[in-house]
Amino acid sequence: MRILAVDDDPSILELLTSVLTAFGYKDVVTARSGQEALQILSEPKQAFDCLLLDVQMPQMNGIALCEEARKIPGYKFTPIIMVTAMVQKQYIDEAFDVGATDYVTKPFEFSDLQQRLSDAYRMAAERRAAIEVLEADMYAQTDSEFNPDLRLSDPLYFGDLPGCIGLAEFENYVIQLSTMHSTVSKIVAVKVADAEQIFNASTASAFRETMASAGTALLSKTQKGRNFATYWGNGVYLLILDNQKGMGAEQLKTLLSDMPVEVESCARDNHSISYQVGEDVALKATSKMEALFLIDKAVELAELGNTQMARFA
Repeated sequence: MRILAVDDDPSILELLTSVLTAFGYKDVVTARSGQEALQILSEPKQAFDCLLLDVQMPQMNGIALCEEARKIPGYKFTPIIMVTAMVQKQYIDEAFDVGATDYVTKPFEFSDLQQRLSDAYRMAAERRAAIEVLEADMYAQTDSEFNPDLRLSDPLYFGDLPGCIGLAEFENYVIQLSTMHSTVSKIVAVKVADAEQIFNASTASAFRETMASAGTALLSKTQKGRNFATYWGNGVYLLILDNQKGMGAEQLKTLLSDMPVEVESCARDNHSISYQVGEDVALKATSKMEALFLIDKAVELAELGNTQMARFA
């Protein structure tokens, strides 16, 4: 795996290079500024499999660099891991908002960084493969056939929806918030009711379109009180709600009950859509495993819920 590490501190770059070499990553390139990194990334022969970015750098910080890197052809799905001493929620939010894959705070455990690198690379490869399959389906002449390669449980990627990030990024964000800022947010799961029946009656592209349209309506209604969202699979969206903005599961049910009847493109196959809203799950954990358990708990509460909202066709 080819890695680009960017930090304005040469001692940090030296440490990262030594650590990554010890992990078996022999091809490590370093840059001491955002401008230098962009110049390296713009060279076609300098393709990287992962970027490690510091946040606090002069002239162009790591968050701005991450945003610019995502615009470069070939780097839309490349893992970008922020490696920084900045622990404030503001920086964490901004990093994930512009496309960061993960956020590691200094000082870090070497074994933890190694695991995050491995997870990020695997996730990026899986996402590329899923997108390629989807694009092939969209252009296939047999779109009327049901696609056995798509599973109801697949965590579809809706990165084009404002505020919606990939599941892996969402999990990493939850881990950061629940372990470092445990009093500021909650997680709520919202399930598209009858998702299994919709899936069984739809082609792969039609099901994705239906879930995307349901997500568009949901995210539009919650944008004022929501941080990030993701599609978990099984028709379930996960939302991070800000405690300071006064939104929770009960408020969400009210918002969805007022949703307009007509939602553009949502019923290509004439499916009637409604939501099941789960309950608030406080983002408070002391470990990665506890944080991921909170996600599972939120999903379970939505799948067990009997309240259906905002039915539309």
